[in-house]
Amino acid sequence: MWTMFEERNNRLADDYRGMLRIQDRPYLSWIVTKGDPPYAEEYLLRVNVRSYVFRMREGNCAVGAIHDCTVKVTLRPSYPYVAPYIRMLDIPPVFHPAWFSKGTYCPPSPWRADIPLKDYIIEMLGTLCYDPTLIETESPANYKALDWYRKNCDNLSLFPSDPIELTENSIEEAAALEKSAMTLDEVVDSWSVR
Repeated sequence: MWTMFEERNNRLADDYRGMLRIQDRPYLSWIVTKGDPPYAEEYLLRVNVRSYVFRMREGNCAVGAIHDCTVKVTLRPSYPYVAPYIRMLDIPPVFHPAWFSKGTYCPPSPWRADIPLKDYIIEMLGTLCYDPTLIETESPANYKALDWYRKNCDNLSLFPSDPIELTENSIEEAAALEKSAMTLDEVVDSWSVR
Protein backbone atom coordinates (compact mmCIF):
# COMPACT_ATOMS: atom_id res chain seq x y z
CA MET A 1 0.00 0.00 0.00
CA TRP A 2 1.37 3.38 -1.02
CA THR A 3 1.55 6.23 1.40
CA MET A 4 0.43 9.68 0.32
CA PHE A 5 4.10 10.75 0.40
CA GLU A 6 5.09 7.98 -2.04
CA GLU A 7 2.10 8.73 -4.24
CA ARG A 8 2.98 12.44 -4.36
CA ASN A 9 6.66 11.72 -5.08
CA ASN A 10 5.73 9.39 -7.93
CA ARG A 11 3.48 12.10 -9.36
CA LEU A 12 6.19 14.75 -8.99
CA ALA A 13 8.68 12.48 -10.79
CA ASP A 14 6.19 11.73 -13.59
CA ASP A 15 5.44 15.43 -13.97
CA TYR A 16 9.15 16.29 -14.05
CA ARG A 17 9.70 13.82 -16.88
CA GLY A 18 6.68 15.28 -18.66
CA MET A 19 8.06 18.80 -18.23
CA LEU A 20 11.26 17.65 -19.94
CA ARG A 21 9.11 17.12 -23.05
CA ILE A 22 8.60 20.91 -23.20
CA GLN A 23 12.04 22.00 -21.93
CA ASP A 24 14.26 24.11 -24.17
CA ARG A 25 11.59 24.60 -26.83
CA PRO A 26 11.55 27.88 -28.78
CA TYR A 27 8.65 29.01 -26.60
CA LEU A 28 9.77 27.75 -23.17
CA SER A 29 12.69 26.98 -20.91
CA TRP A 30 12.56 26.33 -17.18
CA ILE A 31 14.54 25.47 -14.07
CA VAL A 32 13.54 23.72 -10.85
CA THR A 33 13.65 26.18 -7.95
CA LYS A 34 12.37 23.93 -5.17
CA GLY A 35 12.81 20.20 -4.71
CA ASP A 36 15.46 17.87 -6.07
CA PRO A 37 14.75 16.52 -9.56
CA PRO A 38 12.84 14.47 -10.33
CA TYR A 39 10.87 15.52 -7.23
CA ALA A 40 10.40 19.10 -8.38
CA GLU A 41 7.97 21.17 -6.32
CA GLU A 42 8.49 24.53 -8.01
CA TYR A 43 9.48 25.61 -11.50
CA LEU A 44 10.55 28.97 -12.85
CA LEU A 45 9.49 29.27 -16.49
CA ARG A 46 10.87 31.65 -19.10
CA VAL A 47 8.15 31.96 -21.73
CA ASN A 48 8.90 33.37 -25.18
CA VAL A 49 5.55 34.08 -26.81
CA ARG A 50 3.84 37.26 -27.91
CA SER A 51 1.09 38.28 -25.50
CA TYR A 52 -0.52 41.48 -24.23
CA VAL A 53 -0.27 43.65 -21.13
CA PHE A 54 -2.30 46.61 -19.88
CA ARG A 55 -0.11 49.66 -19.25
CA MET A 56 -0.49 53.20 -18.04
CA ARG A 57 1.64 55.66 -20.02
CA GLU A 58 1.54 59.39 -19.51
CA GLY A 59 -1.93 59.14 -17.99
CA ASN A 60 -3.29 56.98 -20.81
CA CYS A 61 -4.29 53.33 -20.62
CA ALA A 62 -3.19 51.10 -23.46
CA VAL A 63 -2.82 47.44 -24.31
CA GLY A 64 0.61 46.61 -25.66
CA ALA A 65 2.51 43.56 -26.78
CA ILE A 66 5.18 41.70 -24.81
CA HIS A 67 7.36 38.92 -26.17
CA ASP A 68 8.62 37.14 -23.08
CA CYS A 69 7.67 36.70 -19.45
CA THR A 70 8.63 34.81 -16.30
CA VAL A 71 6.16 32.51 -14.58
CA LYS A 72 6.47 30.64 -11.27
CA VAL A 73 4.68 27.29 -10.93
CA THR A 74 4.32 25.97 -7.37
CA LEU A 75 3.13 22.46 -6.56
CA ARG A 76 1.75 22.78 -3.05
CA PRO A 77 1.87 19.95 -0.46
CA SER A 78 -1.68 18.86 -1.39
CA TYR A 79 -0.76 18.56 -5.10
CA PRO A 80 -2.01 16.77 -7.24
CA TYR A 81 -5.35 17.07 -5.46
CA VAL A 82 -5.21 20.85 -5.76
CA ALA A 83 -4.16 22.73 -8.87
CA PRO A 84 -0.65 24.12 -9.30
CA TYR A 85 -0.35 27.72 -8.17
CA ILE A 86 0.82 29.76 -11.15
CA ARG A 87 1.90 33.37 -10.88
CA MET A 88 3.43 35.74 -13.41
CA LEU A 89 6.43 37.56 -11.98
CA ASP A 90 6.50 40.35 -14.56
CA ILE A 91 4.91 43.72 -13.88
CA PRO A 92 2.54 44.43 -15.47
CA PRO A 93 1.29 40.85 -15.80
CA VAL A 94 -0.36 39.49 -18.91
CA PHE A 95 -3.74 41.02 -19.81
CA HIS A 96 -6.02 38.03 -20.41
CA PRO A 97 -9.40 36.80 -19.14
CA ALA A 98 -7.71 33.75 -17.55
CA TRP A 99 -5.24 35.87 -15.57
CA PHE A 100 -6.13 38.00 -12.56
CA SER A 101 -4.85 41.59 -12.75
CA LYS A 102 -2.24 40.82 -10.04
CA GLY A 103 -0.74 38.03 -12.20
CA THR A 104 -2.29 34.82 -10.84
CA TYR A 105 -3.48 32.24 -13.36
CA CYS A 106 -7.11 31.11 -13.27
CA PRO A 107 -7.47 28.20 -15.72
CA PRO A 108 -10.39 28.21 -18.16
CA SER A 109 -11.24 24.60 -17.21
CA PRO A 110 -11.43 23.02 -13.75
CA TRP A 111 -8.41 21.21 -12.32
CA ARG A 112 -8.44 17.42 -12.30
CA ALA A 113 -5.79 15.39 -10.45
CA ASP A 114 -5.26 13.16 -13.49
CA ILE A 115 -4.09 16.04 -15.72
CA PRO A 116 -0.30 15.89 -16.23
CA LEU A 117 1.49 19.10 -15.26
CA LYS A 118 2.93 19.39 -18.79
CA ASP A 119 -0.58 19.50 -20.29
CA TYR A 120 -1.69 22.08 -17.72
CA ILE A 121 1.33 24.25 -18.59
CA ILE A 122 0.63 23.92 -22.33
CA GLU A 123 -2.94 25.11 -21.73
CA MET A 124 -1.57 28.04 -19.69
CA LEU A 125 0.78 28.88 -22.57
CA GLY A 126 -2.24 28.79 -24.88
CA THR A 127 -3.88 31.52 -22.82
CA LEU A 128 -0.77 33.66 -23.18
CA CYS A 129 -1.12 33.25 -26.95
CA TYR A 130 -4.81 34.19 -26.75
CA ASP A 131 -5.97 30.84 -28.12
CA PRO A 132 -9.67 31.62 -28.79
CA THR A 133 -10.73 28.20 -27.45
CA LEU A 134 -9.29 29.16 -24.04
CA ILE A 135 -11.25 32.38 -23.53
CA GLU A 136 -13.51 31.96 -20.48
CA THR A 137 -16.60 34.13 -20.96
CA GLU A 138 -18.82 32.91 -18.09
CA SER A 139 -16.58 33.66 -15.10
CA PRO A 140 -13.32 35.27 -16.24
CA ALA A 141 -10.56 36.23 -13.85
CA ASN A 142 -10.20 39.61 -15.58
CA TYR A 143 -13.38 41.24 -16.89
CA LYS A 144 -11.52 44.19 -18.43
CA ALA A 145 -9.42 41.79 -20.49
CA LEU A 146 -12.53 39.92 -21.59
CA ASP A 147 -14.19 43.19 -22.61
CA TRP A 148 -11.09 44.20 -24.57
CA TYR A 149 -10.96 40.77 -26.24
CA ARG A 150 -14.66 40.93 -27.21
CA LYS A 151 -14.16 44.37 -28.78
CA ASN A 152 -11.15 43.18 -30.78
CA CYS A 153 -11.74 39.45 -31.38
CA ASP A 154 -12.53 39.98 -35.08
CA ASN A 155 -9.10 41.54 -35.67
CA LEU A 156 -7.18 38.62 -37.17
CA SER A 157 -3.88 40.44 -36.74
CA LEU A 158 -4.33 40.34 -32.93
CA PHE A 159 -5.55 36.79 -32.26
CA PRO A 160 -4.00 34.45 -31.64
CA SER A 161 -1.33 36.80 -30.34
CA ASP A 162 1.36 34.30 -31.28
CA PRO A 163 0.57 31.44 -33.66
CA ILE A 164 3.58 29.45 -32.41
CA GLU A 165 3.16 25.70 -32.44
CA LEU A 166 3.57 24.31 -28.92
CA THR A 167 5.61 21.27 -29.96
CA GLU A 168 7.28 18.78 -27.63
CA ASN A 169 10.62 17.03 -27.39
CA SER A 170 10.73 13.36 -28.30
CA ILE A 171 10.99 10.82 -25.49
CA GLU A 172 14.67 10.36 -26.38
CA GLU A 173 15.34 14.11 -26.28
CA ALA A 174 13.59 14.36 -22.91
CA ALA A 175 15.68 11.46 -21.53
CA ALA A 176 18.86 13.20 -22.69
CA LEU A 177 17.73 16.42 -20.98
CA GLU A 178 17.08 14.50 -17.75
CA LYS A 179 20.61 13.05 -17.81
CA SER A 180 22.15 16.49 -18.35
CA ALA A 181 19.88 18.40 -15.94
CA MET A 182 21.62 20.74 -13.52
CA THR A 183 20.47 21.46 -9.99
CA LEU A 184 19.48 25.00 -9.05
CA ASP A 185 22.81 25.40 -7.23
CA GLU A 186 24.68 24.34 -10.38
CA VAL A 187 22.67 26.82 -12.47
CA VAL A 188 23.42 29.65 -10.03
CA ASP A 189 27.10 28.67 -9.96
CA SER A 190 27.22 28.72 -13.76
CA TRP A 191 25.71 32.22 -13.76
CA SER A 192 28.28 33.53 -11.32
CA VAL A 193 31.15 32.27 -13.49
CA ARG A 194 30.02 34.51 -16.37
